[in-house]
Amino acid sequence: MDMSVYFNKDHLVKHSYATTEDFRVRSEAWESLAQQSISRWYADQLRDLAFTEVLDAGCGLGRFSHALAASRPVNVTAIDIAEPMVEAAREQVGTTPGRHRFLRTSIEDAPFADESFDLVLANLVLFHVPDIGGAFDRLAALTRPGGHVALLTPDFDWMSELNRFQDHALLKLGFAHDHPALTAPGTNRFCDANILRHAPASLELVRKPWFDGTMTFDSVDRVLDFYTHTMRYRNVALQLGNDSLRDAAREVIEAHRARTGELKVSSSLYLYVFRKQ
Repeated sequence: MDMSVYFNKDHLVKHSYATTEDFRVRSEAWESLAQQSISRWYADQLRDLAFTEVLDAGCGLGRFSHALAASRPVNVTAIDIAEPMVEAAREQVGTTPGRHRFLRTSIEDAPFADESFDLVLANLVLFHVPDIGGAFDRLAALTRPGGHVALLTPDFDWMSELNRFQDHALLKLGFAHDHPALTAPGTNRFCDANILRHAPASLELVRKPWFDGTMTFDSVDRVLDFYTHTMRYRNVALQLGNDSLRDAAREVIEAHRARTGELKVSSSLYLYVFRKQ
């Protein structure tokens, strides 16, 4: 079973991060099930910075650049490797004032001159790229001196409850404990535990506020719906070719609720803000 698809660009493009609808379901849950809206919180954390030209690298649906553009005058350039994501960002950000651009391109191949942007966003994206250091260097190069790079970064073992549910379900299905499908989540490639190892020397960390994105679900069906729209589930289920993982996960989640009396999924994040020297 091939587990490299988490950071295989061809796979990500083909499936639009396991379909744009999957991404939308996850995004809406993060917005509505946590204690506060993550996109409004995000824009508020950057309110004191001076910027006009903004690059949203790996823009996804464009919710973070949209939050910025809705709060102040900016010109957004949104890029993503998946055309459906670019179009989704266009629909979202394009409703706000400003000279906005939307392009399908990777971070590494972005067709912009160095020092083109006051603020560069790369939220929940660098764990997807094969060469993290190279992509981070490119983001820094695109930032003007005195400008900033903002990266929403997952905590270690992000959404750990879902990871445990899936690993438990796979064991119930007969997978060996050391099977590749039970490896650590792909988000650990670039998370709070190791981000500074990859940071370019030209960037100085100036802040890292923490966001408690714990989601509280009201039913097993709601948890299961969120879980089955995650990439970790999709990558395994796609290769299994049936609903066995979903069915086994339901049993695990139901047992968890019966034992604990709650259905919560932790989703803590840090917003790393770097200044370009």
